[in-house]
Formats: sequence, structure tokens, C-alpha cells
Amino acid sequence: MTSLEIRYRRLMRIYPSDHRAAYEEEMVGVLMSGAEPGRRFPSPADAVDLIRAGVTARFGQVFHTQRGTGWRDAAGVTALFAALLMAGAAINRLIAGLVLWSDGDPLRLHGVDGLMLLDPALRTLIWPMVVVAAVLGLRRTTIGLSAAAILVQVVVAWLWSVPLYLRGLSLVWGVVTAIAVTVLFAVAAFGRWVRPVLSARGLALAAGGAAVAAVTRAPALDGIWFGSYFDDLPFQLAEFMAGWVPALLLGAAAWTTGRWVRGRIAVLSTTLLTAVYVVQDVPGLSFILIEGGADAGWAAGRFAVLLLAPLVILAGGLLVLAVRERLTGRGHGHVRAHE
Repeated sequence: MTSLEIRYRRLMRIYPSDHRAAYEEEMVGVLMSGAEPGRRFPSPADAVDLIRAGVTARFGQVFHTQRGTGWRDAAGVTALFAALLMAGAAINRLIAGLVLWSDGDPLRLHGVDGLMLLDPALRTLIWPMVVVAAVLGLRRTTIGLSAAAILVQVVVAWLWSVPLYLRGLSLVWGVVTAIAVTVLFAVAAFGRWVRPVLSARGLALAAGGAAVAAVTRAPALDGIWFGSYFDDLPFQLAEFMAGWVPALLLGAAAWTTGRWVRGRIAVLSTTLLTAVYVVQDVPGLSFILIEGGADAGWAAGRFAVLLLAPLVILAGGLLVLAVRERLTGRGHGHVRAHE
């Protein structure tokens, strides 16, 4: 067995065992026959394709027993919501950067003028493409672009990690989000795609939520949206428009998916948001601990709570869904018939 074949077989471990038993020899044979003579490592294209297909097959198998219960539908919608918000955040950051640039700020990073704009520019390029591909129903393209978004978020985290020291690692939340979006779209690829699940009304509401999140946070429009004539209101209109309105619009979009899907969207979305919060908070907490600004015992407890929070949220959500379905007298077969 050559070193190339060994490496191909290692990459194939990402596939479920039953898939490997049925197709591994055939797939390795095809890969070896197409390899250049003397090659010792798989080509990047072959490696990426194997990993993508393996992740898709493995998560598809995990959710196979839940066919018809709405998990795949919920995975696709949750991924689309996350991609929409990432696109909105990127556009907002790009607008803010261009405003600062026009005001004379050099936006210098790593000694290069304007390099700060690379961060939002890359994200503004990739995330809207993910959204468009998802809405058009281009499943493989959507998953591929989501995987590319992981690389973009890695570059963004690297750009800021050096000048911001340890706290810059909080930007790894973007990497985590991109990975989650890719996995969720891979799961959804085995069921209905997002457009028939959401319908035109749901898509419009979701797009509206992302648009509000992007526009209301744009510095250039602050004076339009939040003038002094709103100061007498009993709440902060800026926070309401920039935070609650997008959340309410996304919630309304999820509501259009039906009873057995929206609960799962809530579980997946809450778990993802909690995981993102944890990834943002842990580096800052580590920095405080290193600088001697916190007791070690308190910090250890805080770390434990943060790291367990997403698992607790997920487990609690699954329990609530199971109890609800049991109380309504709906077994899995009834749910399949409903959907």
C-alpha cells in the first residue's frame, strides 16, 4: 500500500462505517487511478471534496432516523438565518469603514493603510453569495461557499489577532459560525431545501430582518433613524431597532415554517447563539485571568459554565420538544404524516 493510498484511506474515515464498507475500495481505486504518478499526498481538490462529502454523509446519517420530524428543514432555515445575519453584519462593517475612510482615517493595520477594510470587504463578498446560492436552491454550491466562508473568517481572525493580542481571538466566533452554517447546510441537503420550507413570505421576513440589522447600525444613517426627537421615549429606540426588530422579523419568518419545524429552529438557533457568545467571552476572560484581574477559582467556574452552556441549551431544548410531542400525542409516525 502506497503512502498516497494510506492518506486517502485516512481521509475516508470521516465517512460513516457502513458507507466505507460499501464504497471505500471503489472510491480509493478511482482516486488512485486518477492520481499523477509519484504523487504522495492527495490533491487539495480531492481532499476538500472527500471531507465535504464525508461530513454530508455522516450528518445525513445522524439525522436519518429523524426524517420527517423537521430537523433537516430546521437545519437549512437556521443556516440561512445565520448567513443572512453574517451578510448584514459584514455590509454594516464595510459601510462604517468607508465612512471612516472618507473622514480621513487611514484604517491602518499591520502598517498598511486601508488594510482594515479587507476584513469587511472579504465578508461582504462571501456571505451574500452564500445567501443567494441557498435561496436559489444550489445545494452543493451553497455548501462549497459556506466552506469558503470558513477560510474567510479564519483570515479575519488572523488579521486582528496580532494587534488585539489574546482578545483578538474572540473573533473566532465568526469561524465557529461559518463551520456551523456549513454543517447545517450539509444536513439540510438530504431533505427539503430552504425556499420551500420558508415560502416567499418567510424569505421576505428573513431578508427584512437582516436588512434592518445592517441598515440601522450603519453610522452614516444614525441621524436619520435616531434623531433627538426620540429622546423622550421610555426605551432606547436605537437598541430596539437594531436588536429587537431583526429578531422579531426572523422569529416571524421561522413561524411560517410550521409547528414541527419552528420549535427545532428555536433549539438550533439558541444553541448556536449560545456557542457564539461562549467563543466571544472565553478569550476575554482568559485575558483578564492572565493579567491577574480575576480569582483563579472564580475563573475556573466561569469557564465551566460557559463551556457547558451550549450543551445544556441543546439538551434542554430537545427535552422540551420531546415532552411537547408526547403531550400532544404525536409519535414520529404522526409527525411524518403531518409534514
